[in-house]
Amino acid sequence: MKFSIIVPVYGVEKYLDECVKSILAQSFTDFELILVDDKSPDNCPKMCDDYAVADSRVKVIHKEKNEGLGFARNSGMAVAEGEYVLFVDSDDTILLDTLEKCNSAIGDGVDILVYGMKLCYENKAGETIRSEELLPDELYCDKKENKAQITSRLMENRVFQYACNKAYRREFLLSNKTQFEQTKLIEDFLFNIEIFTAAERIRSLNCFFYLYRKPMHETLASRYSPEFFALTKRKYSLEKEFFSRFDSDKKYTDIIYKSYIKHIVSATIRNRSKSANLSKVEQKALIKEMMEDAVTIEALNEFAPSGIKFKLLTKMIKNRQVKRFYLFCGLVKALR
Repeated sequence: MKFSIIVPVYGVEKYLDECVKSILAQSFTDFELILVDDKSPDNCPKMCDDYAVADSRVKVIHKEKNEGLGFARNSGMAVAEGEYVLFVDSDDTILLDTLEKCNSAIGDGVDILVYGMKLCYENKAGETIRSEELLPDELYCDKKENKAQITSRLMENRVFQYACNKAYRREFLLSNKTQFEQTKLIEDFLFNIEIFTAAERIRSLNCFFYLYRKPMHETLASRYSPEFFALTKRKYSLEKEFFSRFDSDKKYTDIIYKSYIKHIVSATIRNRSKSANLSKVEQKALIKEMMEDAVTIEALNEFAPSGIKFKLLTKMIKNRQVKRFYLFCGLVKALR
């Protein structure tokens, strides 16, 4: 069997049928679809069983308790039999020739195949009001010295952190004992940074196969996460370790410093959201705390920004200009 497609299912009765139909209608038919019912409270468990009765390519796992997206994917990987594994979120869809094109691009057996995705922004009525294509460069890496280049380009193209826009060679995952963590927000990134470190052959395609549903009313600014800054520091440390290993000349490491600064902005925007229930004094205290953090100081001391935006942001953070930074993040939040 060529492909195993793993779909974690939880509370998506409204979207599941569209997702499953986009998979079962694939032009390339040598695949299995593994639906992992993560103790979904709605009609999804029955829907999953009905799909399995109607199509022998469908396997269903009913979990005894809800453990989250990452662990649901791990449950799917435990029973997968395909040569390659793909992850599809149950409220998204894929193009009907996705597997056919993946099969052609895999060639003699890459460890990771990366493709683009189309973000479909929806209003509260579920109508797509605009879309955005995230497309990787057409690249191939089979040498250690090229790994930093392809990874930095995928990060710049905003396609590295996702698990849903990649096909992973299953034996490669098994040999590295790679699993998803039960953590919020960056579980895909943690999975990818580990697997990219170990990969020998990586290919990216300058086209998209994946349609990512993105409700406009569930924006970054509306999701308060008290652990966000701690995860930002962990992400930075792992990126720094990766590029230290594969980019000794420091040709591509600017990407991690830019990302760290962007995440401080994101953390501030999250802290300003209504769901955070933080006063202005508390929000500014958190900005000061982030600015004075040892990881922040280290990152900015190593970063030599070239663009005006990052020069200004770096200056504000280094000089502890809390009020100015607070106002800047408020402007970004309003524009979003």
